[in-house]
Amino acid sequence: MTGEVAVLGAGSSGLAALKALRELGVALECFERGSDVGGLWHYENDNGLSSAYRSLRTNASRAHMGYPSFPLPESCGEFPHHAAMAAYLGAYADRFELREHIRFNTTLMRLEPEHAGGWRLTFDDGHVRSFEAVVVAVGHGWCPSLPRYPGVFAGGTSHSHHYRAPERFAGRRVLVVGGGQSAAEIAVEVAAVAAYTCISLRSGAHVIPRWLGSRPYDAGDREPRNRMPWRLMNRLYARVVASELGPLPPSWPIPSHRLLEGIPIISSDLLPAVREGAVAVRPAVERLAGDRVRFSNATEEQFDDIIYATGYRLSLPFLAPELVSVNGRELLLYRRIVPPEAPRGLFMAGFVDAPGGLLPIVETQAAWIAAVIDRRLALPPTEQMWRAIGRGERRSRQRFPYETPASIRCDPHAYRRLLRRDLHPLGPRPLQERKWRPPHRCRPIWPVAAGEETR
Repeated sequence: MTGEVAVLGAGSSGLAALKALRELGVALECFERGSDVGGLWHYENDNGLSSAYRSLRTNASRAHMGYPSFPLPESCGEFPHHAAMAAYLGAYADRFELREHIRFNTTLMRLEPEHAGGWRLTFDDGHVRSFEAVVVAVGHGWCPSLPRYPGVFAGGTSHSHHYRAPERFAGRRVLVVGGGQSAAEIAVEVAAVAAYTCISLRSGAHVIPRWLGSRPYDAGDREPRNRMPWRLMNRLYARVVASELGPLPPSWPIPSHRLLEGIPIISSDLLPAVREGAVAVRPAVERLAGDRVRFSNATEEQFDDIIYATGYRLSLPFLAPELVSVNGRELLLYRRIVPPEAPRGLFMAGFVDAPGGLLPIVETQAAWIAAVIDRRLALPPTEQMWRAIGRGERRSRQRFPYETPASIRCDPHAYRRLLRRDLHPLGPRPLQERKWRPPHRCRPIWPVAAGEETR
């Protein structure tokens, strides 16, 4: 490849793409809206897109969170705090000399194909650049999805994207809407200072404690155990979790799906808070009426604030819809990377919603993208790409039977195995063709922020 490659975003996905492309020796440049690397994990990121709150820790344990080529050190603790993750991503950028390729404080306004091939990028200052290929790595957890209910609420409303700390809810009556990770953690935090705290669940949700005995809950999620049939794995794992949790609180709704058929809440604090009455459980919201909220069971309660922890929708405002079709949390991509109908040279990295850590996935995606750009891996015709999208990964279909082929949700192991099968026949690049190799240094140890628990 002779033309330049652009990478959009310097979060965990963008950094992985930069590393893989730098190893090819191609000319490349990364454009980041903020003033530093880190993306989501950069607390109060000045790019305005981070949803990290003050107490945020990883949902997956350290062994599943780092890049395979650059493991997280033990000093980060089993469930690293966002400060440790931000420091780790910064160390990754330094270790592989990525910062020299990043243009910070740069906002992309439009990405469009050139008539003669390649891609044109237009920035907020009017500057225009052309590249042969572009890797879009802007993430999928920055555009809040807000529900619409009949009526109007007279109190304060916010989305979990903007939540940072519980203090401003002290002495107030607070409703947290949502059945995911953020909803659970925010409800427990707010309950410590609020006069009254409720969590509204549209349906039942499984809860897994962070620790099963003395081990992280995902300690056994390794080869070959993760190849076990899903029905058997669900049954065995559910027994272990139930033994640790004990009986569910009577108010907690029973999920209609198996334990591993969705993304469970990882929390050792939520169900104890519900048992103790610190967090009350309510069904779905039906209507808003001034300072009152009516629920689907026909009950009403008064609240001062509503926090919508209702997730995110995909957003690619700089891309024309005919190039990449986005619908909520659905995105039709070959190998979850390439838009079939777009001109060649457009790649998407990190648009995956999988249990466990994202960084192992994006580093594998980056290797796959680099192989295509290096022309060691050829893309199939458009018709074959559409057929592959329709099939998806068989194990992902089995694990998440309620998801469509366009959903970004997938089983991480099945997906990485699929990408590695594509790459396996290629073998390593000959050493004499490699333009750059990372220097050999001792791995640094990054301290956790002062006062943070390292468990």
